[in-house]
Amino acid sequence: MLVKGHSGFGIELLDELTIRKSAAGAGAKRLQRQIEKQVLFYNQFQQAEVRTPGVLRTAQAADRFQADMEFIAAKDFIQFLSEADRQALDRFLKTITDFIRRNLARCEDVDVAERVRAKLFELEQKNVPQNYIQAARTLCGSPVRIPVGPCHGDLTLSNLLFKRDHLYLLDFLDCYVESPFQDIVKLRQDTQFGWSLQLYQGEFNWPKIQITLRYLDQKIEAAFQPDEWFGRHYELFQIVNLMRVLPYCTEANTTALIIASLDQLVAKSIT
Repeated sequence: MLVKGHSGFGIELLDELTIRKSAAGAGAKRLQRQIEKQVLFYNQFQQAEVRTPGVLRTAQAADRFQADMEFIAAKDFIQFLSEADRQALDRFLKTITDFIRRNLARCEDVDVAERVRAKLFELEQKNVPQNYIQAARTLCGSPVRIPVGPCHGDLTLSNLLFKRDHLYLLDFLDCYVESPFQDIVKLRQDTQFGWSLQLYQGEFNWPKIQITLRYLDQKIEAAFQPDEWFGRHYELFQIVNLMRVLPYCTEANTTALIIASLDQLVAKSIT
C-alpha cells in the first residue's frame, strides 16, 4: 500500500506471508493495545465478509513491542474506488453497514456526556482552538446517550483492504468512548471530508474518487439517519474526532483540511 499514517509504527514485510509491525518507547504500549484489540476482534467478532489478519506471534523486550501477522495481498481503498462500478460500491456499502449494525446489536445505551467533557478538557490542554472546544461543549448537553460496545475505533478507508468480496480491517484503535458510532464518524471523516486522500502518495483520478466518496457518504448518512442518536449527536462526535486529529497534523495541507472541516461542522451546528 502507498498510504502513510501518523502512528509512527515500523512495518516490515518478512516474507510473502508475514508482515511485522513494531514500536519502541511510548508507541510500544499503543501498539500492544492495538494488537490486543485486533486479536479480540479476530477471536470474537469476525464476520463472513469482514475479517482481520491473524496475529501469528508477539514479542516484547524492554520498551519495544512487535507483532507478526498475516500479510493480506489485496487492494487499498484508492485501487478499489478507482475500479469499482455502482454494483461494487453498493456491495461495499452493504458489507460495511451490516458490520456496524451487527456491532450495534451488541451495544448498551449509555450516557457518555462526562466522557466527552473529559476529552474536551484534554484537547483544551493541547491548545486546540477555543472556538471548536466551545462549539463542542455547547453540543454536549446532558444526557448524551449513544450505543456503547464493540468497534474498530479508526475505521477510515485507509485502514481497509479489499479482497474480492471481503473487507480486512487494519490498525485498530482504543477510543475514549467505545462505540460503533465512532466507526461511522471515522468512516465519514473520509467520505465527507476526504482525510485519507491527503495521506495517499500515489496518483489517482481526483474527480472520479471525489464523486465516488460523495455517493458513499450520502448512502452512509441515509443508512443511519433514522437512528435518533446519530441525528442528535453526529456533529458533536465528528467535531471531537477532528479536534483529536488536529494536534498530530504535521503538514499544512492536512491542517488546512481539518480546519476547513471543523469550520463547516461548527457552522452547521449553530444554524
